[in-house]
Amino acid sequence: QLLFWAGLSAGVGLAMMTSARLWVRSFGGMTLAWALVNAGIALFALRSIRKKYQQSPDAGTVRKWAHQLFTSLWVNALLDVLYIAVGVGLALWDTTNRMLVGFGWAIVVQGGFLLGMMVGMRSRFGGGHGRLPSWWIGKRLDISRSSW
Repeated sequence: QLLFWAGLSAGVGLAMMTSARLWVRSFGGMTLAWALVNAGIALFALRSIRKKYQQSPDAGTVRKWAHQLFTSLWVNALLDVLYIAVGVGLALWDTTNRMLVGFGWAIVVQGGFLLGMMVGMRSRFGGGHGRLPSWWIGKRLDISRSSW
């Protein structure tokens, strides 16, 4: 999902950077910057997951990883709320500064999407109770290089 969002953000950001309007170019530039960061994070996560699952983990190890995932999702969700607040602050700081307005609303959009993604992931994997659903325990993901 994050890699798809990064690609979509890159395309939209690049297109917006061709606008004659400063706030649109600024929105596009910030969106493109976020796309690059999000792509880097997604590729790093795919690499890390692939390495972990090559270890043939037992159920206890998978539960430990699940706990780490849930903790990470909470931390990221809190950061996303902070991003949204900073974006709104930038956009409203000086509404005559079209560049700040564009940067701010781009940050709000990115933070909002990421927050939704984190909440969705947390609810999809066990309802946020710090454990994986029973159907997932012991299941191995197909994360071979050919699947991505």
